[in-house]
Amino acid sequence: MEELSKDQLKVLRDAFNAFDKEKTGSIPTDVVGTILELLGHKLSEEELDEVIEEYDEDESGQLEFEEFVALASNYVEPEEDYEALRKELREVFMMYDKDAKGYLPVEEFKAILRELDGAVPEEELDDIVDEIDADGSGTVDFEEFMEVMTG
Repeated sequence: MEELSKDQLKVLRDAFNAFDKEKTGSIPTDVVGTILELLGHKLSEEELDEVIEEYDEDESGQLEFEEFVALASNYVEPEEDYEALRKELREVFMMYDKDAKGYLPVEEFKAILRELDGAVPEEELDDIVDEIDADGSGTVDFEEFMEVMTG
């Protein structure tokens, strides 16, 4: 396991917390692919299954934070820091902000979340959007996007 910096651990903790909606201290293994994708690593179903099998030692279908860190540390670049992650997330954001308006309509943001994890109930998507769109603008700007992705 790579030795992680405080910033890297914070990024992983924030990503973990964003998906630990019930605050149970574990996340379902089916969101691991989404998190890795947000960190810039797209794995095939097969690769993902192998990785999850390796780290979900109790085969609970849930990863506790320590298991998640052990898994994710393999995908965090050694020199990665908060600014590097911010840059990566900006690239992801810009991919969806095709017109370079600097924001995404909340409906488009919800579509992205659905695309990343089709199993998220609509009510939960609404909660996420209500939380992220704190200013009630009906749009998600990059800072709001960063907030969701990094806690």
